[in-house]
Amino acid sequence: MDSLPLSRYFLALSLPPEIRLAVDDWRAGLELPGRPVPPEKLHITLRFIGSADRIGIERIMAALSTVSPGSGFSYRIGGLGAFPKPRKATVAWAGLEDRGELSRLAGIADEAAAAAGFGYEERPFRAHLTLARIRPPSDLRRVIAGARPAGFSVSAQEVILYLSRTEGSRTTYHPLERFPLK
Repeated sequence: MDSLPLSRYFLALSLPPEIRLAVDDWRAGLELPGRPVPPEKLHITLRFIGSADRIGIERIMAALSTVSPGSGFSYRIGGLGAFPKPRKATVAWAGLEDRGELSRLAGIADEAAAAAGFGYEERPFRAHLTLARIRPPSDLRRVIAGARPAGFSVSAQEVILYLSRTEGSRTTYHPLERFPLK
């Protein structure tokens, strides 16, 4: 029997195509272990929602449409890091440097999700861009110490509600709704 696709939702900032390719080139030069995130899937998750029905998604869209997420802003893609820690990394990421706008926007996304009935995120927001998923865990301390910062400047223009569908080993992202940063 075929299994149904797994559908999950998240709120994120996308990256312009030229920045995605530049980040991918930078990542390739780092020689990271694991499975790299393809350039077309690079994004900054503000709030993971998970599985939801149509009514729940309509509620989160309504909650986001009633708040003003603020105006567009710029941030920089910085240095290399790892979760849960560099010595036993399962995720390699690029840090993001801003003046608090990303955290503020993640807070707005979290408030909207909570208002729609999804509860509050329990973990603190850490602005990052996932570069690779690593199994089994690997020691990235030397790679991190030797990595130059990416240094790309990016302009945030909109928050996007994405649908993530997984069938077998293939995951696709579909933008459902866009919320401009005015």
